[in-house]
Formats: sequence, structure tokens, C-alpha cells
Amino acid sequence: MSDDEKKVVLLKTKKSMSWIRNELFGPIQEAARKPYPFNPEHLFPSAIDPTTLWCNLSELRLCMLIVERKPLGHRRAMFKLELIERIKKIFDNEDPSCKIFLSDENQVAFDEQRKNLENGTTKRMLFPPKYTVRPTLEMLDEKLNEWFNLDICERNEPIPKGEFRFDEFNLPAHLLAQIPPDLLDRGREKEEEEQEESEEDETGECSTSKS
Repeated sequence: MSDDEKKVVLLKTKKSMSWIRNELFGPIQEAARKPYPFNPEHLFPSAIDPTTLWCNLSELRLCMLIVERKPLGHRRAMFKLELIERIKKIFDNEDPSCKIFLSDENQVAFDEQRKNLENGTTKRMLFPPKYTVRPTLEMLDEKLNEWFNLDICERNEPIPKGEFRFDEFNLPAHLLAQIPPDLLDRGREKEEEEQEESEEDETGECSTSKS
């Protein structure tokens, strides 16, 4: 046999049936004995609820949304509810970079819907993200406190000028009708007394300044 020729050696090894069974089916049987961690909670109390588990992808989605809507200040409650809603759904008019949160099938549908919107369609669509977490308000607060100290952030959050103003407010007539008359009379008397006291204080200040 020349050096250029390849020499093939066949080795025949005989294994017992029990060895083959343990080698091939042993890991499968062992895995079958273990409980599936994502079983329904009402059937298996120790099961893990996938809607409560944050992952890197869902945390990335939250980071992108925080940049748009900072959940601080006097509108924090509204912004937090918006964050929860947008974590659970991908809207069809969002930036194309949000496709990373969609499955392959929904990515195709997302691109088609964006083309339809550009062509003037009025039909809107929502897409479910491929991550499993569906946070509640408590879960969102816990995650934000894990990343940031919300108490310090709130103290450092300025109040925009012109956001608040005080106007006179009167209860609607149907609510006023439910208040007992004697309680209304006491309320009016108290308002009149406070008004008289304020007028007396102003008069006293004026007389002092003149003297």
C-alpha cells in the first residue's frame, strides 16, 4: 500500500442493550421526572410564572421607554401606566429598531404594517413581544428602585413653570343636593368669618403703614 492511499480501520465494539438504553434514554427519563418550571400555578404551587420574570430583552425595552417617558415628577403615575402598557405591546408606529422585541413572524407583519401606514391605511395593529414578562405596577416600581433611588430622584425633579394654577372650584349641583343644609350653613359661616378676619388684618396693616 502506497503512502498516498488512506488506510481505513473499522473497529467493531459490541455494547449491551442495557448500556445503550441508559446512554440514550437515561437523560430523557431523568428530565421527565423533574417538574416543568412553567406549569400553571393553580396546578403546581411551586411553579414559576413567566410573566413575572424580567430578562435582558425586556429590561432593554424598559430602558428605551424610560428615555422617552421619565417616570418622575407630578406626572409619574400616568407615565408609569404608559410604560406598563408599552412593555406589554409593540405599537405599529414605533421605531423600526423595536423589531428586536418581536418574533420572526411578527417582524414581517410589522414591516408590512409600516408600509401600509405610509400608504395611508387607517387600520392599526399591536404586536405581542417575544419576551414573557408582563409587569404590574408593583413590579415596575421594584425594578426602578433596583436601578435608581426614586426618593432621591423625586427630590431632585424640578416642577415645570406654568404647570399648576389655582382656580375657584364649586361642587356640581347634584353633589350639593346631597349635603345636609345645616352643614352647608356652617361652611358658609366659617367662610364669612375667615373673610372678615382677612379684611381686618388688611385694614390693620394699612393703618399701621400710614401712621
